[in-house]
Amino acid sequence: MLLLLVQANSVRSQQSFYGCYTGDNEQYEIRLHLINANNKLNASLLLKGKSNTIEQLNLTGKLKPGGDFHLGSNFGEDTLLVGRLTSSRLEAYYKNKTNDLVLMHLQAETPSNHMELDVEAYEQQQALDSAMADSPQAIYEGQLLVPKTNNAQYDSLFALQIKGGKLQSVKLNTLLERESETFFSDFKKLNNFENKDTPVYQWIKSSEVSVQFNQRGILCFSTADYVYTGGAHGLSSQWFFVLDLEKMERLTIHDVFKAEAFAVLPSLIEQSLRNTYQVDADSSLHSVGFFSGEVDLSENFWLSAAGIGFYYNSYEIAPYYFGHSSVMLPFSEIHDLLKPELYERLKAIQVSLNPGL
Repeated sequence: MLLLLVQANSVRSQQSFYGCYTGDNEQYEIRLHLINANNKLNASLLLKGKSNTIEQLNLTGKLKPGGDFHLGSNFGEDTLLVGRLTSSRLEAYYKNKTNDLVLMHLQAETPSNHMELDVEAYEQQQALDSAMADSPQAIYEGQLLVPKTNNAQYDSLFALQIKGGKLQSVKLNTLLERESETFFSDFKKLNNFENKDTPVYQWIKSSEVSVQFNQRGILCFSTADYVYTGGAHGLSSQWFFVLDLEKMERLTIHDVFKAEAFAVLPSLIEQSLRNTYQVDADSSLHSVGFFSGEVDLSENFWLSAAGIGFYYNSYEIAPYYFGHSSVMLPFSEIHDLLKPELYERLKAIQVSLNPGL
């Protein structure tokens, strides 16, 4: 894959950051949310084609010190985007579904069109017994999305990322350190060398943040957590936060959908899962491994320009080996189910992915 090189005065560094880049070409309108933290690049790529359908791709990759980067699916293994990134522009080649290379010229969006954000990153590790050379370790890698604007109401909303996160006299940018202290304390309390028959495992806790939507006074982002404290495998989970920045509140599905929608949404989600797992009308979801033939509506939802998605973590509706299950319902299918006030705010992005570009 050919790499496009551009001259730039300010190359993106390895420091943690959030950036939103927009642009278009002959095939797509493009919007890209980027987060770099803990030596990893996370992205949400939104593409609006000539058919007016919007596709959302969640990608991961690396940013090199010189500004070169790559992003791909399947934990970054299948490279889809490669190029160079600066603080003001991004130029790259995108490999589409037919394996054609599409050149993208994107500009950093002005802050007036989205909320300015920073990313706090914190890494630490501790030995169970510092006197032992081969002592088991506890490793903590955390990320926290924070607003650039100094505002107590914003801080309270963003503290929701940390379970049990309450600010009171605690500053938002100290929450990761406090969480790591609790993690290390539990590691030392629950592991000891007194019982020689009990194995002591390395502990790992990590979190990564990503942005799905940042327009029209609405912000949607997620935290993806991984925890391993011994046993056959660790546990991954992802949690979404939809914030109304005008009302200064976190939105629930009841804030998004009309009351009558809740009789319809479960069947839409079930049909989407049937399509994904190729379950015919004569069979149930239970027949392919789901816990039940019916799926309850998840309150763990996200909002993007592509539509509204529902996310089910491992063990919620299916065994661990299924991994997570997710369903995206495009706005074209559900706009009549949305509360009018919200849909009015989102309607502009159905006309143009980047209004005012």
